[in-house]
Amino acid sequence: MTHGENAIKAPRKTKITILLLAALILLTLTFASASGSGQTQPKALKSSTHVFQSATSLARSFDNDLNDHNSSAGLALFEDGATVSDLSNIACLPGPPPSCQGENVFIGKTQIRGWLEQLVGINVQLNETEPFQVSGSNVSWEVQVSVDEYRRLGVAPLNAAINGIVEDGKFSYLSIGLTADSTSKLAEAYAASRATPYSVMAGGVGLGVIFLGLVFPAVGVYYVSKVKRLFASVPHLDKPWLLLGAGLGVLFVSVLLLLLRYMGGVSSAAIDPLLDLTLTICAFLVMSSMFLMKRVMIGGSNE
Repeated sequence: MTHGENAIKAPRKTKITILLLAALILLTLTFASASGSGQTQPKALKSSTHVFQSATSLARSFDNDLNDHNSSAGLALFEDGATVSDLSNIACLPGPPPSCQGENVFIGKTQIRGWLEQLVGINVQLNETEPFQVSGSNVSWEVQVSVDEYRRLGVAPLNAAINGIVEDGKFSYLSIGLTADSTSKLAEAYAASRATPYSVMAGGVGLGVIFLGLVFPAVGVYYVSKVKRLFASVPHLDKPWLLLGAGLGVLFVSVLLLLLRYMGGVSSAAIDPLLDLTLTICAFLVMSSMFLMKRVMIGGSNE
């Protein structure tokens, strides 16, 4: 091979070498890029899974701590300045509306501790019925809630929805409230119940008033008859005594109407107009008898 031929082949070898190096560099960069993108995706997925597990584990711990009646462990799930909204006053039991009406808001650990202790005191039990839903820092889930009052009324368990905001692994906000159907169910149970402490007290007072209302007219009629005898010599007193006795008799009827309304289950729409009428007649008769009696007595003294 001549010197000229070697000179021609040398540049060719150099060119081939450069092309091979360029191809190798390109393959290396492509592999590195693919390898790098394959590493970042699992990191992002791992981070998302971690957030999901943190929120759901926090929510599940809340349910479990209440079911275990461990209010101290439940309190540790909340931030120092957290807020709780008991939308259905689940902790404010026993007692029908209006004694437990509207939203109860608890701010800070001291108030939240009291709320949790109330729930423990009424033997709350929470059972998840829907999967935990996590969106960003929000976690929501549905539960069946049972407390002593629901059990006594025969409506346990009732459905409730819980929503929380999680920050730094703790609740900064939590709300719990019965669903619309469960709220109606509870209201109907309270309306039908005759054994709550409030209804027993109200019933006792009502029975006492009705008893006095029945006894008073009877005693009044008796004493009217006795006093009438003392004034038998006074002329023109028969009509006032008659009006007074009739007024007391109408008062007796009014009390019977109250008895029908509160104990007999008769609707107030049917009873109230009659009750207003009888009370008006009673007042008219009693006042008329007093007026006539005064006129007779003044007339008798002038004579």
